[in-house]
Amino acid sequence: MTNSLEKVVKQTVRQHLDGATIDTITVQPDEDSDGDPVLRITVVISSDMGAIDPRRLTSMGRIMRPKLEDLGEPGFPIFRFISKRDYKRLKHEAA
Repeated sequence: MTNSLEKVVKQTVRQHLDGATIDTITVQPDEDSDGDPVLRITVVISSDMGAIDPRRLTSMGRIMRPKLEDLGEPGFPIFRFISKRDYKRLKHEAA
């Protein structure tokens, strides 16, 4: 994965979710069950998740896909939005 890909993903997410406090964004190349390339994008949000318009979250793939195509990235973006509290809980349980 290139730095420019990660930079574009992070910049696009932050712009589209302006007003939300984003803790971290991770981008992980992977394959789906059919062997097609995907990008698993995890967005950890510190601010109140309930204050974010759900349409902003559900439209993220539609916003991101053309930007990825411009970079020549074949992976389809799959987003996971999680609160910082829940993310810490998951990391703790996995340890």
